[in-house]
Amino acid sequence: MPLTASVRIACVAAAVMLAGGAPAAAQALTGTNRVVATYADWRVVLAETNRGKVCYAAGSPRMRRPEGAVRGQAFIFVTTRPEDRVRDEISIMFGFEVTRRSNLDVGGESFGLAGDSQGTWIADLAEEARLVAAMRRQSQMRVRSLSELGEDTVDTYSLKGFGDALDHARRECSDPNSTSALPGHGGKAA
Repeated sequence: MPLTASVRIACVAAAVMLAGGAPAAAQALTGTNRVVATYADWRVVLAETNRGKVCYAAGSPRMRRPEGAVRGQAFIFVTTRPEDRVRDEISIMFGFEVTRRSNLDVGGESFGLAGDSQGTWIADLAEEARLVAAMRRQSQMRVRSLSELGEDTVDTYSLKGFGDALDHARRECSDPNSTSALPGHGGKAA
């Protein structure tokens, strides 16, 4: 499901904050946007948008291949948006323009990604709950893509702290009506 403009802006603002950029610029885009906790390699971001509260567990790659490739910061977000009744939505910002051929590998499982040249989400939304469960069990994951310049890229993310960060993000945006059981958003909470 494509991200709405306000959610895309919130993701960009969160990326600016996570990269150590200007918090004031991020706040100007979304009202307020702040890191509320850090768990090992993952952060919890709370954003106030024109559509309400958005909460993220956010991570950045620990290793990027090929080394020396010119690209910006990359992030993965696992998002809860109570106003849209969304929980555990996966999105990835690459930091460079990619072709549509991207996938995420975790624990021997591969998940196809769909999106545009700047970012993606899981291609089969019914697989989000399975992906989140795999992320909780494993210590790392890899995102493979092909840049528009023809370079094969691999970003490796640590999953240390992911489960705690996700639980905290869910609590920040707690809403008993926002569950993974909604159509297109998996089954039971991971």
